[in-house]
Amino acid sequence: MENIKYYDLTLSQDVMYFALKYSPKKSVVNIGAALWIEEEIDIDLLEKALYKSIWRMDALRLRLKKVDGVIKQYVSTEEPKKVKVVDFTHLSKEQIDKKLTDWTGTAFKYKDLEMYDITIIKAKDNLIGVYVKVNHVAMDAWGLTVFIRDVMDVYAAMRDNKELPKPPAPFIPLLEADLAYKDSKRFKKDEEFWKEYFKETPKYSTVNEKYIGKKYRPTSLRFKSKLKVITLESEKVEKINEFCKENRLSPQSVFLLGSQLYLYKLNNSDEALVHNVLARRSGAAAKTAGGMLINILEFVVKCPYDLSFVDACNKIMIDQAKLFRHGDYPYQRVVDFIQKNAGIKTGNFTDLSFTYQAAKVGSENMFKAKVQNYSNGVSGISIYLTIMDALGTGNLDFLFEYNLALASEEIVDKLYDQMIKSIEIGIASPNKTLREIISEI
Repeated sequence: MENIKYYDLTLSQDVMYFALKYSPKKSVVNIGAALWIEEEIDIDLLEKALYKSIWRMDALRLRLKKVDGVIKQYVSTEEPKKVKVVDFTHLSKEQIDKKLTDWTGTAFKYKDLEMYDITIIKAKDNLIGVYVKVNHVAMDAWGLTVFIRDVMDVYAAMRDNKELPKPPAPFIPLLEADLAYKDSKRFKKDEEFWKEYFKETPKYSTVNEKYIGKKYRPTSLRFKSKLKVITLESEKVEKINEFCKENRLSPQSVFLLGSQLYLYKLNNSDEALVHNVLARRSGAAAKTAGGMLINILEFVVKCPYDLSFVDACNKIMIDQAKLFRHGDYPYQRVVDFIQKNAGIKTGNFTDLSFTYQAAKVGSENMFKAKVQNYSNGVSGISIYLTIMDALGTGNLDFLFEYNLALASEEIVDKLYDQMIKSIEIGIASPNKTLREIISEI
């Protein structure tokens, strides 16, 4: 009989499993994306490459199972389930996109079953899609990028009769390290840091003017969401990157400041709280592994109005670095501290979640392709912003997943426009104060 090793969920996975367990919409933890290949491809060989890459990535074969009443996880050694191949050549691209959005919004049956779905799609004009849906408990967006890179590399090696490339790093050692953290001295030190950081209740930062002046926003029981993607052209991205190089700044700090200036202006305050998503992929093994490693940091962005744009970017980068040193501590516990100090059981102190996704596929065997993300149709926060360039095109995609009851497309457009305008003003005149920039946006 096979000896199965079971593992507890890590603190990162707990965040997603909490959402899965308590959200009425179980698709809340689905990530759906398609790689649309615009060159001639051997579909049979692509299918074989996908199977090999599934075997090569332990995180993709994780399953959840209740053991003695407790949810555990294990790596399945069963044959991967069949990769579906569908012919959608009779459908328009818009009709296909609607189908894939519906698929992404369909919940997994996740107990003791695979936490992924993979489909090869034949579309019009010889377009081939590889649609991948994963459960966020098992995989984050970075891990999904690692998988896509491996598929490309394996496909190229098989096509050219070459030795298979080095496989992705295993996730299980990273999982074991995360589990050991729970009982470590570092955990206790991190807990002390976060209790001190939130000894005072943060000011509520809203994206919606109807909530201005509130101490917090009550938790909404309406979760329906929509995705809007806006692309920033490579020429503008290059100017921002040059500014960052000249001033030794991270692009993340610049874009984060841009988003906060929208909040500063709307809320008439030079302080705002943001959910800052941390990849936790600093080590070589973590960078090349699949799996779920992200954490959410509650970041109070304090940049006085009289600070210059360049100094504010630098301050954000320094303040972020302090938080990153304590970035393994569980998000839900930090939220509990904040709510307890505020004397409430539920409620929100920010309406914005911010992710700057640095991971790129980065394969030498890159297909001529585009990546398209699909909404799962569920969000508990007003606006979830992800900034990414997965294929290294030079453009940046701004993915706004917004809750229809708490935000709107008009709010998303205004946030994006003011964000980019403030950055353009700031990089053109780095010594302008935030007060001056806010007056111009």
